[in-house]
Amino acid sequence: MSRTARTVQTAQDTRAAAEWDYDRLVDIAGRHGTPVHVLDAGRLDRAARELLAALDSLSRPTRVYYSVKTNYLPYLCRRLAGHGMGADVVSGYELDAALAAGFRPEATVFNGPVKTEEELAAAVRHGVRVNIDGEQEIETLERLAAAAGRTIEVGIRISPGLPLSTSSDPSYRTLAERAARRNRFGWPAGSAQLAGLVERIAACPHLSLTAVHAHLSSQIVHQDLMAAALEPILREAAALHRTFGLREVNIGGGFGVPGIRRPRTGPLTALWGMQGGTPLPDEEPVMDVAGLLTGVDKRLGELGLADVALACEPGRWLVSDAMALVTRVMSRKELPDARWLILDGGNNVAPWTGSGEVHRMVPLGRSYAPASAAWSVAGPLCYENDIHAASVELPEDMRVGDLLCLHDTGAYSLGRSNNFIRTRAAVVAVDGDREELVWRAETGADVFRLADPGARPSESP
Repeated sequence: MSRTARTVQTAQDTRAAAEWDYDRLVDIAGRHGTPVHVLDAGRLDRAARELLAALDSLSRPTRVYYSVKTNYLPYLCRRLAGHGMGADVVSGYELDAALAAGFRPEATVFNGPVKTEEELAAAVRHGVRVNIDGEQEIETLERLAAAAGRTIEVGIRISPGLPLSTSSDPSYRTLAERAARRNRFGWPAGSAQLAGLVERIAACPHLSLTAVHAHLSSQIVHQDLMAAALEPILREAAALHRTFGLREVNIGGGFGVPGIRRPRTGPLTALWGMQGGTPLPDEEPVMDVAGLLTGVDKRLGELGLADVALACEPGRWLVSDAMALVTRVMSRKELPDARWLILDGGNNVAPWTGSGEVHRMVPLGRSYAPASAAWSVAGPLCYENDIHAASVELPEDMRVGDLLCLHDTGAYSLGRSNNFIRTRAAVVAVDGDREELVWRAETGADVFRLADPGARPSESP
C-alpha cells in the first residue's frame, strides 16, 4: 500500500485498495486541484475483459450493450467501444454520443420510457433497434419504417413485478414488494396489457418483434432474487419465441458491485432506533456475474431458446471501480453530539450523497495516527442532505487540508453531477504512465453560458 494512504476498513470492503497508486492521486490533486475525478483506464479494461470472458464461455451468441447513461465520458465510451461492445442509450443525445464514440449502430439499442418522434426517427435512420416501452412508440415506428420502405426489428420491455433486494427489516421488504409491483418500466409478464401490446406489434407489417428486454433494478447484490425475477421474463420470451422467432433475450444490467453499500431499512428500523434498538446487520452479498450468466444460459436452453443470443447491459459493474474522487477537508467541527469533516466535494460532484449510499474512504497524503474516531462526513453545499456518511471510522487526527479518496465513483458521478452552489469537477484519466485531462473543471462562466440567449453580449452576465 502507498505510504501516503491509510485504508479505513469498513463492513462493505471486499476489494484491495492497494491497486490504486495513492501517491499519484495526491500528485494529481496538487496539479489539478480538488475535487477531481481520476479514471484508471487499466481498471476499466480489466472489468471489460472479465465480463467478455464470462460471456465467451457460454453456449450461445452473446452481446454486451454498455449503459451510456452510467457514465457518458467520451474517453471512457471510446475505450469500451474499442473492446467491441455495443451501447445502450436512453435519449437522442446519448445516441449521438455513442455513435461519435465508435459504438456501431447495429450494436446499439435504444431503451427508456420516453422516446420522441425525432429520436425514433434517428434510431430508424441509423439502424438502431428500439426496445418498446411506451405503446405510442408502436404507431410511430410503424409509420417511420413504412416511410423508409423497410421492415425494422424491435424489442419489447417486460417487467417481472418481483423485488430485487431484501432486508432483515420486514417493513423494508413490504415496501420493496409494493414498489416492484408498481414499477413503471416495461409491461408485466403474463399480463393482458403485455399480450395486447404484442398483438399490436404483430399487426404492424413493417415491425418485426425479435427481442425481449428487461432491466430489473440497480446495484443488485442478491443473485438469487435476480435469478427468480428473471424466470418470468425467460418464460415469456420462450412463449414469444414460438410465435415470432426471437433473436435476443436481453437481461439488462444493474449488477451490484462490492465497493458501495446501500441502506436497506424501513420504518420499523427507524422506530426501533428511536427506542434505542440496534438493527440486525444484513449480509452484503457479492454478485457473481459469471455465475448468474451461466445460470441464465442454462435456463434459456431448457426453455427451448438454444439458438437465441443472450445480451446484457452493464454500466456500474464496468465503470464503478474504475474511478475515484479525490477531495479535500475544508472544515473540521467538533460538536457535543457530532464530529464533522466537511469536504470540498459534495452532492454536486458525488450525486449519490444524501441517499445513504456509503463509499469506502481512504485518507491520503501523510501519515495518520493509528487511533480512529467516528466522523460524520459532509460536502460543502448549503443543503442539509449533502452528507457522504453519517458515521464512518477515520483517523482521529484528521485535519483541515487533508485529502480523502472516495472509491467506486465511476457510476453516475458525471452525468448526474450538477452546478448547484458549486461547479462540476475535472476528470483526469491515467493509462499506465500516461495522464490526460479528459473533462475540464466547470467554471462560473460555463454555468451562465446559456443565459439570455437573445441579449447583446454586453447585456449578458
